[in-house]
Amino acid sequence: MKRLVIEYWLPLVLWLIVIFIFSTDYFSATRTSSVIVSILHFLFPSRPLQQLEFWHAVIRKLGHITEYALLAFLTYRTMKLEQLDLTQARVRTMGFVLVAASFDELHQAFTLFRTPSPFDVGYDCLGAVWALCLITFYEAWRLRTHPVL
Repeated sequence: MKRLVIEYWLPLVLWLIVIFIFSTDYFSATRTSSVIVSILHFLFPSRPLQQLEFWHAVIRKLGHITEYALLAFLTYRTMKLEQLDLTQARVRTMGFVLVAASFDELHQAFTLFRTPSPFDVGYDCLGAVWALCLITFYEAWRLRTHPVL
C-alpha cells in the first residue's frame, strides 16, 4: 500500500502543488511577459511588440493546456488503480480536473495580479480531454498489438 501511495498519489499531489504555484502572482502575465517576450524578441527581432505580446498570450494558454493534460494523465493513472471500469476512471478524471481547474481560478481571485477566468477552466479541460484521448488511443493500440489471450 505504501508503494502505491508513493508511486501514484505522490506525483499527483506534487503536480497539484506545482499548479498552485503557477497560479500565484509570480507567474502572472506581467511577470512571464518579461521573460517570454524577451525570448521572442531575441528569436524574432523584426516582429512588432504587439505581435510578440499576442504570442506570449498563446504560449500562456498552451501552458494551461499542457499542465492540465499532465494533471489528467496523473489523475487517470491513479483512478485506474481504484476503478476497474476504464470509462468510469475517465469520467472521474475529468471531474477531478474540472474541480481542480475551478479551484485554481478561485485561488487566482485572491491574488493581486491574477484574474479568474472561466475560459481558462475551458483551456484546462481541453488539455484533460486531449490527454484522455491520447490515453484511449494508446490503450486501444496496446490491446490490439498485445492481446490478453
